[in-house]
Amino acid sequence: MRPEHHIKRFLLETRHGVRSDYRIPEQTTYLRPSVQETFEQPPRPSCATRRPSDKSPFNTRARPVNPLNHTEMLMESSLEHRFNAIMLAKDVVEMREQWPRVTYIDHTGKKHEHIFDLWVRKRSGKRVSIAVKPSGKITRDFIDMLAAIWDQGCLDGIADDVSFATQHFASETAAANADWILFARRGRNDEDVEEARELLQTVTGHVRFGELMKGLDVQAHRRIALWCLIDEGSLRPVDHGPIEDYSLMEVVPQPEGCCR
Repeated sequence: MRPEHHIKRFLLETRHGVRSDYRIPEQTTYLRPSVQETFEQPPRPSCATRRPSDKSPFNTRARPVNPLNHTEMLMESSLEHRFNAIMLAKDVVEMREQWPRVTYIDHTGKKHEHIFDLWVRKRSGKRVSIAVKPSGKITRDFIDMLAAIWDQGCLDGIADDVSFATQHFASETAAANADWILFARRGRNDEDVEEARELLQTVTGHVRFGELMKGLDVQAHRRIALWCLIDEGSLRPVDHGPIEDYSLMEVVPQPEGCCR
């Protein structure tokens, strides 16, 4: 984060009466996950149908580990990397990158190949093949290509739908919020989550995110619990944007038995 971003956040927190605790504790604060992580080393090789070059003068390269199956993921751009995090933070139970490879015929009768950037299977069972492109590359020819792939049944047995995503969906803000959700899942403590859930029952109207941690000697545990509740849908921001301590939040009533 750039210095001016820190300054902006400090000024907004001061304006709204919410001040982050920058004190250095005498002892190190550790997370207390209810389910301890186990690590398999090294990650298994990617199942992608193509391997992008390791370096590029134009695009970012990334090699994150897919937490759903502990395989290496091959990201060809920062846009793909952000979109990957956002989808993992949603209701996705299976994910593959650089797959599937399909063959289609264009309007001139010429045969072409296309490899989708991402394939996901949602908790509902729906499978979607997704092309991740900057908005400047979403042309008529690109839309015609996706339509041809779908109309010609190239995805039969592979996907139930085809889609595309741009930086307007996979923004840096959305990816930052998604990263917090993924981190909170790893550090989730069930007792902390239930304590935070009980706190939300006393909230009426809107509340600043930082107010939900006010007066605590250790804010880290409550912060993780609140992000878990955001992940569940019990707490949500009033406005779009990065969720900071000064962000207005609202409690979402949940039916019985809907939480994870």
